[in-house]
Amino acid sequence: MKGAIATVEIFAVHQEKGVDRLSLVVGSPERCASGEGWECRVALADFARPETLLGRDSFEALTLAVTRARVWIRELEAEGRVLTRDRAGKIPFEFP
Repeated sequence: MKGAIATVEIFAVHQEKGVDRLSLVVGSPERCASGEGWECRVALADFARPETLLGRDSFEALTLAVTRARVWIRELEAEGRVLTRDRAGKIPFEFP
């Protein structure tokens, strides 16, 4: 994603479905084209389509994007997936 400020690969391990490699990317907040507020894109490639979150300022837009990413992570866990930082499944992925 152009303008990314954070990115991480996540391996989602499911007993029946195997391992999926996902890329979580958070973009840099930008002022809206209208000049009213800020927007921040977030994507979880191969799981959820990119979304643009709108905030009153850059901090709020960024916070909303990170919150959306947390929701996606919880959805993966609810499906019974174990999230790791490596394909071997030795380093857990924890999202504080």
